Amino acid sequence: MLTFSTNPDVAEQQMNAIIFYLTAFGYIDGEFDFTEKTFVRIYIRQLVSARAKAAMPDADPKTRDEVTNRFVTHFHEVFEHIDRSVKDLFDEVVADGEDVEKYVYAKLKLKSYEIFQAFDTENQHELLATVDELIYADGSVHPAEARFRTELEALLSSSDPAVTSLGPDDIEVLPDQNRIAIEGPAALRPRLEDHPFFAGFEQHYSADPDRIRSQAAADLQLMQRFLGKLEEQRRAGAGRLAGKQMVGDFAGQRAFLDGHVYMHPAEPGRIYELTVLGDLHGCYSCLKGALLQADFFAKLEAWRLDNRKPEPKLILLGDYIDRGRFSYNGVLRTVMQLYIAAPEHVFPLRGNHEYYIEYRGRIYGGVKPAEAINTLVNHMPGEVFAEYMKMFEELPNMLFFDDMMFVHAGIPRDVDIRAKIHDFSALNDPDLRFQMLWSDPSTADFIPEDLQAQNARFPFGRLQFEAFMQKLGCSILVRGHEKVDAGFRAMYGDQQSLITLFSAGGADNNDLPPESSYRSVTPMAATIRLENGSAQVTPWLIDYERFNDPRRNRFFASRPRGRSAAQPTLCSISGGEAKNRLRRGSLNRS
Repeated sequence: MLTFSTNPDVAEQQMNAIIFYLTAFGYIDGEFDFTEKTFVRIYIRQLVSARAKAAMPDADPKTRDEVTNRFVTHFHEVFEHIDRSVKDLFDEVVADGEDVEKYVYAKLKLKSYEIFQAFDTENQHELLATVDELIYADGSVHPAEARFRTELEALLSSSDPAVTSLGPDDIEVLPDQNRIAIEGPAALRPRLEDHPFFAGFEQHYSADPDRIRSQAAADLQLMQRFLGKLEEQRRAGAGRLAGKQMVGDFAGQRAFLDGHVYMHPAEPGRIYELTVLGDLHGCYSCLKGALLQADFFAKLEAWRLDNRKPEPKLILLGDYIDRGRFSYNGVLRTVMQLYIAAPEHVFPLRGNHEYYIEYRGRIYGGVKPAEAINTLVNHMPGEVFAEYMKMFEELPNMLFFDDMMFVHAGIPRDVDIRAKIHDFSALNDPDLRFQMLWSDPSTADFIPEDLQAQNARFPFGRLQFEAFMQKLGCSILVRGHEKVDAGFRAMYGDQQSLITLFSAGGADNNDLPPESSYRSVTPMAATIRLENGSAQVTPWLIDYERFNDPRRNRFFASRPRGRSAAQPTLCSISGGEAKNRLRRGSLNRS
């Protein structure tokens, strides 16, 4: 029987980890059946009983039974929650050409691998023995179960410190990095209820063919102006990344865009106030609310009048489209208008949803599902989506602001970091840029290369993150990409910090379809104040509810008319279909 930490918080985490592992393993053979679920419930009771006996050796049986039953009920509820969370994996976004089931398989393997890292060697063997019991719980060993166990054991062997390429001694603290302080969540109340900036483009797409052609023409013109301004910045910054190894090499230079990489050194003596937004996913009320809560327009005007004031910057981490109701006409229009109005102060980065592909003359969404394009594809001229595809390809991928890095997802794979990154110009490599739109941080210290290679959406570990940040001379990475229900999450942080920010969501946000899984998210933004080498990060709640009001948001002042303004639809294989295929026993890694 597994042994647990004497620290109750750690023991709770260990129990939750074991339950996840057993639940995930139950799905590997294609159906988590009644026999396997019964085994998990019984095993939970056995673990709780053993813990109660060890912790309360002198208690009378009645008292111990009461405590045991209370905790068994609690962990059975945890089991039900984890079971639902595994099912929800089938609704996650995958890249074009990827199989949802293979993604889930890799995700389950990653989480199981992470769980093992929390246990010592003896308990790892005990957990593997528990897995063996589960394999035989239904009376037979499914080939997928046996393969999964074998692959997991191989991963554990490959992560042994003797065979990994990284260790704690490989990471050193750079003496001139920013000092980072992450504050508790704040509440910001908007000074204004609206702003004239928004008045011109808060309008639904029309069902009238002539009217929607006129709207499409206006959107095309806006995209062309946006692309023209990007190209102007690129010409001015072309070639300036070459030969530079670390962000400190750019000190004293003016900000520039070289290819798809923004570089913004901090000017000595200047104070910066950065407003950062994560994934917006068609949640226009979140975008508008955050801009007014941050008082971005007034602060920009004040700085232009007196540049001794903090200089405001707006950093957008991508994923402007899909999921919500106002992708093109709300969020993208606003982002483009913001950038055109203040190109030195607004940094629109690309997300993995800003990825379209062309096949036989037609444009398709490059992620599954891709609601925004599927909703309008039969109502807008094809040239509009071709221009969106072009615009998405031209969006910058990352921003280095002083020694802080902003990117949609994360860092590249180990094998490509070693092979390709010799100076900053290498970050314009298309493969590296694609990887940095998809990767996710893991709680494990190190992720073996074969696990990184299995999916476009791949994991990286703490040591890999710290080594990459040290290679570039960076202190903090701010990213979006993951649906974090709290809206804000800080990880690692011993020497370099990683922050995940998610700015779409809201339990009663009318920007989202009623059934949206994003309703579980509390949408957050963050302010980063940079002064004299110190960065203070303050997350804050986005007041989307105030801007669901038709008095403050013209999208809600009238109802959309016609099919072109209907709720988003799904494309390709849906999560429900994947679940059906799972129940038919087709989940495997082939």
